[in-house]
Amino acid sequence: MAEYQPLEIDTPVRPPKRRLPSRPIVIGAAVGFVLLILLGSSHEPSRQAVSTGLTKAKEYGSKLNGWAEDFEASYGPQAKGTMRLEEEYALPSREALRQIVGDDPKYLVKDGWATYGYNNGRYMLEATLLMAKIAGRIPVIPDSVWARSCATDAEACEEHALRYFEHRNEHEDVVGAKWNDDGAAYKLGIENFLDIPHLRKTYGSLLTYTEYLHLYSIDPSLYDESLRWNVTNYSPSGLTTATMSEQEFQDRTFVRVDRPARVRSKEEIMADLPHAAGEGGDVPRLSAETVKLALASKPAWSLTAARDALRRRGDDKVADKDELFFWQLEEAGAVLLWTYSDEVLMNKAMARPSNEVALPSSIRPLSTALSSPPYSNASIVYLSGNLHDQRKPGGLYFTSPLSRDSYTRLILSSIRAPPRIRKLGARLAEKMASLVEGRRWVATHLRRGDFVGIAWAPERDPVRHFERTKAALERGKDVLRSHFGDDGRLPRNDDPFYLATDESNGTSLSYFRSRGAVLLSDLLTAQDSSLLGPGHITPTEMSSTSGGAVNGRLAMGKEEWSWGLLGREKAGRVRRWRA
Repeated sequence: MAEYQPLEIDTPVRPPKRRLPSRPIVIGAAVGFVLLILLGSSHEPSRQAVSTGLTKAKEYGSKLNGWAEDFEASYGPQAKGTMRLEEEYALPSREALRQIVGDDPKYLVKDGWATYGYNNGRYMLEATLLMAKIAGRIPVIPDSVWARSCATDAEACEEHALRYFEHRNEHEDVVGAKWNDDGAAYKLGIENFLDIPHLRKTYGSLLTYTEYLHLYSIDPSLYDESLRWNVTNYSPSGLTTATMSEQEFQDRTFVRVDRPARVRSKEEIMADLPHAAGEGGDVPRLSAETVKLALASKPAWSLTAARDALRRRGDDKVADKDELFFWQLEEAGAVLLWTYSDEVLMNKAMARPSNEVALPSSIRPLSTALSSPPYSNASIVYLSGNLHDQRKPGGLYFTSPLSRDSYTRLILSSIRAPPRIRKLGARLAEKMASLVEGRRWVATHLRRGDFVGIAWAPERDPVRHFERTKAALERGKDVLRSHFGDDGRLPRNDDPFYLATDESNGTSLSYFRSRGAVLLSDLLTAQDSSLLGPGHITPTEMSSTSGGAVNGRLAMGKEEWSWGLLGREKAGRVRRWRA
């Protein structure tokens, strides 16, 4: 996990390592931290790990499997022998960067957020890639991650950290905000988390913050540790910037979409009626005025909420069948939107496609805004603020299924860990397989840490939390049995399982191990090698770590049944989904 290595003798582009005086403490190897965030997760067990799900989600799962064939070589068994030939990141020379951006480049940049870990940062990065595609601009992405903890000796962490704070919340002025909890923080280059060469090959031209500063010979001491774009320091002579604030991007009065929706003629809509209705007679139509009144109070509606809103107004013609309801809404003048279900709002997986609906007056296309002054005339379009929280994958809605599915395929094919991390994950997976004598194995995530303090963990007590999670794993084994029967490779009741956790209490960890848990520190040996990924994982609605793990499984072409999404308790009941 070395720092950037310039390919030519050039101006230093990273500020030197700066650490405040501190007493030695034990924090972990960055490689261990990085691997931990790549693995599966779960924190809220339910009585039933999976439910049937929608037919459309199953169709979407089939699409994902097809898309995975395009890049199976990068993840599958055949990649094992070639992984060492893959390119590790090194900072390009200025000449190479000039070739990447071309003549008269136009950029799109978006704030990073130092208090977010890599998985949340990844989610924001993915949205930036999409918005730059929509704008026809080159994205510039944050190039660092502020990590909270590690699991090895202080010397290893001192070696790998670009900057280190013993008490992170004493440095709000540097990182721009406070964490949920206090403790250590150390900065790592994003090349330790993200395969940048592969991203360039699959996505196209892009720069990291550091590459941008290097290209324009901006003093590296001006680097903003908060990971937010600094208009004053990052604007070289000759480049102009137009800023779109978070409120301008989207507020409670409108919904931001990718491009203008195609408005079909009445004739085109009527031509779809037989297909939407199937076998049946007359199809009831909705009043355009009633639809307008029912949907005027907020910019975008799920189909369930839209049905309820119309029925509250006494409309008994609303169809229960989604396809027919789509037809009714479009015929009444509403706009159909393609997005991802609220089930993945917090964990940010690229699964669970869904539709929502809006009035034409409520949608604002990003492509239209950015093709008009002042944005169209600017060298840099800067999207400022927090475009992460409570937003679905992509950060906006899509006006066609093709656009949404293209974005899904782009992210699954482009976003992956660097070669050495995937190779390490393969070794650890082989070690895990040997512990279960070659049978299928299961994995889970026990998120403690700040989740306990902000009451997002289902239990404050680590033992009760663990037992609830372990119960969910047992239901995961039932899923395996339902698909494989008794093929001799199914997990046995006493088989160990992989546990990703940030619990640090030694007594609690000893209890976890006594109940079959295998921790990262139990597996981290140089001899481990095999494919990355368990047979079944149990991710959670609330964790972006889960979203990254699910995306990895989708990219590997794993079938939909092989993971189950667990919801948090809400209003005295548990939400459950099949994923």
